[in-house]
Amino acid sequence: MKYIMYCLFCVILCRCTQIETETIANDRLTVEGYIDAKKFAIVKLTNSIPFEGIIDSTEIVRAIESKAKVELSNGRISEVLTLKKDERSFPFLFYRSNLIRGNLEDQYTLKITLRGKVFESTTSIPDKPEVAAIEFIEAREGGMLVEDFRDIKLTLKNDTSKQQYFKILIKNRSKKMFQFATPFIVSTENITTETFPVIITFDGLVDDERVNLLKVGEVIDLKVIAITKAEFEFWKSVEGDVTIPIDNASFTNAIETNISNGAFGYWSGEHETALLFRIL
Repeated sequence: MKYIMYCLFCVILCRCTQIETETIANDRLTVEGYIDAKKFAIVKLTNSIPFEGIIDSTEIVRAIESKAKVELSNGRISEVLTLKKDERSFPFLFYRSNLIRGNLEDQYTLKITLRGKVFESTTSIPDKPEVAAIEFIEAREGGMLVEDFRDIKLTLKNDTSKQQYFKILIKNRSKKMFQFATPFIVSTENITTETFPVIITFDGLVDDERVNLLKVGEVIDLKVIAITKAEFEFWKSVEGDVTIPIDNASFTNAIETNISNGAFGYWSGEHETALLFRIL
């Protein structure tokens, strides 16, 4: 998650360099908030910083927001989230609930109070993704087969009575941090069949060269996470369906958000299906 949040920070920063000065004031809040089924809510807050040339680590640390009051309600009880620390993630400070866990039947209202401003949003938890099948297909590059490497054909069940949205995270079992799969986000908006395939690729930098990481024999952790339309639209607006943000992508559209009062980001219900398998 450290890699993912750093990428999100880079996305917002890059986008801010292309819009008017007032949008990159130090108090422009970025929210990554989510509550997964049966789990506590997590809210990560950063502030945009003026971008001029190279940004050093001190400025990045200053961008982490740790003085907000973060409240959560499920309609029956409310609580103030506690500030926690995790050196393995970015930002390493985050807010977490201690009483309220995710439940499919509830609506969750988030309220953030910071320097006299109030930011609010409401979400619910989507149904859990259902995986119908996992297959491995021969990887190709430039139309040529790549020996001993595979792509993943993931077949998901589709509830045709509603639209569904997903994000996909992946890592080699030996690594600590999940990364974006390709594709990272998927929707069923134009799908009418009861199942649908997603062809997943996973590559990374090795000796400054981008290579396929799905080698035969590797053990892979894969997370298929149902998300809300609001979170899907946020990631789509920062081209999360096209590229990893840290790859210097070009951004042209406005950033989607479901947070009130001008904050970036999203507050979303999530529901995870975790998979572990060996590439064959």
